[in-house]
Amino acid sequence: MTVFIAPDKFRGTATSREIVEAVTERCHERGVPTDAQVMSDGGEGFRSAFPGDTKSFRVSDPWGTPVIVEITTFVSPWGRLGVFEMAEVIGRHIVTHPTGEQALQASSAGVGELIREAQSLQLDGLLVGCGGTASSDGGAGCYDVLRSEALTIPMTVATDVTTSFSGAVSFAEQKGVRQEDLQLVAKRLTELRELYQRERGIDVEMLDRAGAGGGVPGALAALGAQLVSGFDAVASNVHLLDRLKKAELVVTGEGRFDHGSLEGKVVSGVVRLADPSTPVLVICGSVDDKAKELFLRQHSNVQVVSLEDRFGTLKAHEQTAQCVADVVDAIMKQLEIV
Repeated sequence: MTVFIAPDKFRGTATSREIVEAVTERCHERGVPTDAQVMSDGGEGFRSAFPGDTKSFRVSDPWGTPVIVEITTFVSPWGRLGVFEMAEVIGRHIVTHPTGEQALQASSAGVGELIREAQSLQLDGLLVGCGGTASSDGGAGCYDVLRSEALTIPMTVATDVTTSFSGAVSFAEQKGVRQEDLQLVAKRLTELRELYQRERGIDVEMLDRAGAGGGVPGALAALGAQLVSGFDAVASNVHLLDRLKKAELVVTGEGRFDHGSLEGKVVSGVVRLADPSTPVLVICGSVDDKAKELFLRQHSNVQVVSLEDRFGTLKAHEQTAQCVADVVDAIMKQLEIV
């Protein structure tokens, strides 16, 4: 029996790769063959879903300080792609507690700089994950870097939310912008919408996903990029559907299972693509009971497990990957998978 392992990150406690490695090792100890895929919905960890060679570049972080970031080159069904994630360039982790002024000034210019570098790599396309950014500049910094030159290769921007361009303001406070400054962010987004429409003929407010990542996808769409679901971008490039068909048990999960998990996230995407007759084990750090009830009502082949409920909060947070592997081991015994 083949176990297919396809988790998202458990934010703050374990990466998707750490979960994959722990579960794979446990399966192999029992002599169970596996296939595994690091997953992402477009946010942090997106680049790690794509195996390939890496090349480093020096670009600007949100406040203009040089930072070294990588682009992974990956052979996809559509040719040689370059993959990077905005979180590594202008991520919230760079300054975990910015001042209100820092948050307001955080720029996406480094993303434009990296795109400019990527266009010299003789790629067939560029794939950009856009979650986890510190910026709420509507892509202004990125656009300023690229506005004098057209995109020379096809670009796909993968997002984890479908937020409208103006909706980017709703995430600004989470990034440290003071409540009294939110009107400045909203005004800036309105002015940028008008700028992009005037210069590029595209009304970014009419595009789903344009407001993800602080509005950078809107700027890139104005320049000619395509905006897509982060999960779908990973799934299509790594042949996820075909690989799921060969599985007799599917393991997925994320840090927190709640109503946001029901649409567009890794867990719901994996379950959607899996054969309805294949058992799917969803393991999460914590679980919202109402969301779980609704999910199970829709998917009779799914079992949802909370690490906090099973192991306690401390162990679930400190030994996340080991706890996930323990749950998988118990389920394999239960299903007599050997």
